[in-house]
Amino acid sequence: MQRRISGGPRWLGLLALSLLMVGCASTPESDERERAESAGDAGEDDALVATLDDPALDGVFVVPGVDFSGYNSLRVPALNLDQWRPAGRELPLKDLNRNDRQFFRQTYTESLVHTLVMRGDYALAMDPGPSVLEVRGQLRQAVQAPEEGSGAPRGTIVMLLTLDLYDSVSGDLVATMTSRQPIDRSLNERNSPLTAMQVQRAFLEWMKWFREELDALRQ
Repeated sequence: MQRRISGGPRWLGLLALSLLMVGCASTPESDERERAESAGDAGEDDALVATLDDPALDGVFVVPGVDFSGYNSLRVPALNLDQWRPAGRELPLKDLNRNDRQFFRQTYTESLVHTLVMRGDYALAMDPGPSVLEVRGQLRQAVQAPEEGSGAPRGTIVMLLTLDLYDSVSGDLVATMTSRQPIDRSLNERNSPLTAMQVQRAFLEWMKWFREELDALRQ
């Protein structure tokens, strides 16, 4: 059962906070830095292709011995889009301009706040603390080979969201979660951009999944 939290002022305050967190990463300087970092990582990207294309490697990976019961707040840096379209790789979906990046990051943060804070048991934190998990999200795209016996068409376009969870005080990685959302190829022919509805739906599905997995870890 989901616990709904009512109260207009509280929701507006959290939304303003989430937009502030997204906006901090959308300056021209950061866009230039992201392009430079993407180009620098191009040589390493080919080694990731098999991982991205293999759905069997999706899931939740937890560091043994970590007690999640004390974590009740989330610190959420801006979504990492460095590997959305790495230099030197032919990928089906267009590169993201500055407005696209802003929209992706805003949608990511709003979906997390709506699902885990407003409808869940978590608080949003700006600073590290003993009860705070830092959630570092990264979004990629890939062309996935079908699983054996699945009947899925070859060349299915997918978006992959990886959420790395860190203890905000020690900086230690405590868990990694990866999930993919298929994209209807008919809506993305000839290298067309994603629609806003596709992006919003994908992030809402991801955040529902993230909440369920995190709730399970805290029990």
